[in-house]
Amino acid sequence: MTLLSYLPAVTQSMSGVAMLAMLAGCGGGGSGDPAANAGKSLTCVAQHPGASVPELLACSADLNGKIDAAMKPFMAANGISAATVAVAKDGVMLAERGYGHRDSARQVPLPADAMFITASIVKPVTAAAIQTLAREGALALTDHVFCSGTNAPCWLAPALLAAAPDGRMASITVAQLLEHQGGWDAAISGDPMVSEFDIGQALGLRAPPQQDDIIRFVLRGQLDFAPGTRIAYSNFGYLLLGRIIEKASGVGYIPYVQDKIMGPLGVPKADFEGMRSLVRDRHPREPDYITTVTAPSVFVPGTTVLALDGAIRADNWFATGSTITTARAMALFAAHYRIPDGVPLAGAKNNGGFSGADPGVATVLRQLPSGVSYAVMMNKLDEAHPSGEASYQMQALRRIEEVLTEAGL
Repeated sequence: MTLLSYLPAVTQSMSGVAMLAMLAGCGGGGSGDPAANAGKSLTCVAQHPGASVPELLACSADLNGKIDAAMKPFMAANGISAATVAVAKDGVMLAERGYGHRDSARQVPLPADAMFITASIVKPVTAAAIQTLAREGALALTDHVFCSGTNAPCWLAPALLAAAPDGRMASITVAQLLEHQGGWDAAISGDPMVSEFDIGQALGLRAPPQQDDIIRFVLRGQLDFAPGTRIAYSNFGYLLLGRIIEKASGVGYIPYVQDKIMGPLGVPKADFEGMRSLVRDRHPREPDYITTVTAPSVFVPGTTVLALDGAIRADNWFATGSTITTARAMALFAAHYRIPDGVPLAGAKNNGGFSGADPGVATVLRQLPSGVSYAVMMNKLDEAHPSGEASYQMQALRRIEEVLTEAGL
């Protein structure tokens, strides 16, 4: 396949220079409009480290201008035609911005509440769902993932296992999936998220693979390492977590997250949904995504498509990255749940973050120890540098965090 098989970076610690790509936002109005409380200097925050919410909001219009000055030239220089940015302080929204246009003709301004594909920044949301189920007693992090017949408590049916499975699979726990220690290393055995066409071919399917097909295909191979012995970023592991969420809750992944994670934060159901598999079905609030990456279609045999237009069956991968939401929703999530493990902050602070990278998508989610949380969503990925210091994510991060530092945030 020609679909890029890159892995978004996970930041476990923000103490070094190689933190991951993230940035902060601002707002009060959509599409770059200034807020009504304009005219106050950013120093009003810097001079009062314990600034009240009204004091912070009084600074937001000037913050808007500073973020605009950071985002607009960056987007123009890199051909990014749509982006949203949102920032919160201690869970209170301070800023929400939309930049560029929703359409490829660049005629329709992008609103601040535009829906973007999350890519991997949804993984902490998946982790939060698992942690919530664990707190409610619906599952335990020590539960086994696959049922072998002798390893209860466990979640996924023995029928998914191969006739002669790798014996180590029975020992994989929910906690190990959360921590990317399940035993799969895409650098060794490949990433099934970018291999749906090949999986369908190997299984002789006449329709796009479904989750059971993908799971059975992967499980007939051997693990790349003993579970729990090291970390290797795994999209497949989070597909399995999504499946466990559905079994433990009795509802679909999207409804569970809407009701239990996003809803209590004030995020409407319409602002967190599943990604559509085909461009023709794209949500009316989504932008046009810019990518040159192509892959075989899993919907129309014999055709090659842009990677976001039928190269995968999106609902297989909701828990991994194939969801759509707003920057505001993600900033609010990061204000309340620790990244990356999804444990409620409950008033505590955290220094962490997560990035996402798919063809046509670059996203950032960040928590600062000051209590600031923010999200950035862009409609283009640097396909030569999908992660790391040269990525759009990291470049934007550096620009925005300079503004936040100047603001005393």
